[in-house]
Amino acid sequence: MFNRAQTFVHFGGDARRWINQSWWLVFGPGVALMLLALAIILWPQLLAYLVAGAIFLAGVALSSWGLALRRATRVQAQQENVAYYEVS
Repeated sequence: MFNRAQTFVHFGGDARRWINQSWWLVFGPGVALMLLALAIILWPQLLAYLVAGAIFLAGVALSSWGLALRRATRVQAQQENVAYYEVS
């Protein structure tokens, strides 16, 4: 059906089995999100913990990114003070 389309991707011999089982890649996270929503409805404190955890992880990620940028600028500053001589 889509053999002549530009977006056609040939998976190999077992493509149909893989495609038939790939619905779990969408269905599983959907069920997990529904269970999480139900847990938040039953225990509203859980929402506070999830939001606090997300904010904490965002803070850790930004802090580590800032430290990596600081290290990169220091390395770049050290490399600017180096003279290279070509000997022929």
